[in-house]
Amino acid sequence: MKLSRFGLALAGLLLALGAQASEYSQGINNSNYALDDVKPWAEGKYAIPDYPAAPDWIGFYIGPEISNKYFADSKSLTLGDDGVIRLILRVQSPAGAENLSVEGIQCVEGSYRSYAFGDSINKRWIESMRTDWRKIDYYDKLRRTLREDLCVDKTAPKSAEQAIKLLRAASWH
Repeated sequence: MKLSRFGLALAGLLLALGAQASEYSQGINNSNYALDDVKPWAEGKYAIPDYPAAPDWIGFYIGPEISNKYFADSKSLTLGDDGVIRLILRVQSPAGAENLSVEGIQCVEGSYRSYAFGDSINKRWIESMRTDWRKIDYYDKLRRTLREDLCVDKTAPKSAEQAIKLLRAASWH
């Protein structure tokens, strides 16, 4: 009697496994898992802003060993639907020389992209020849600091206004 109950239980188990395998092979699967909806990140469209005529520079602190000064233009700061914070950056040397660039920071991946570099004589942008996204390197203190200041828990702010508030809170003046 015990053997026949075991045999029935085993037969039931095999039938259940066979039915599950049949559903799986027909493409029917459980969509209750969050991973089923995850799509790979894709960059959204972005147009390089006009060269800044009257920027609103927010200075931010990189570290005591850095002699350059760093600024972000709050007027150019945007947050795309793709989660990328884009802004114009200015680096000023102790001698007064300036470099401008249009940059994007992707919080989740910890990556960046340079879209364009400033031509201060002709007041125009020169588009970057590198269009790839690169990981923020440990030694890239500028972008690492921006990510730390703007990306709370490696997450993009909810809006450009929130990003500006975060940047102002971290600013040194």
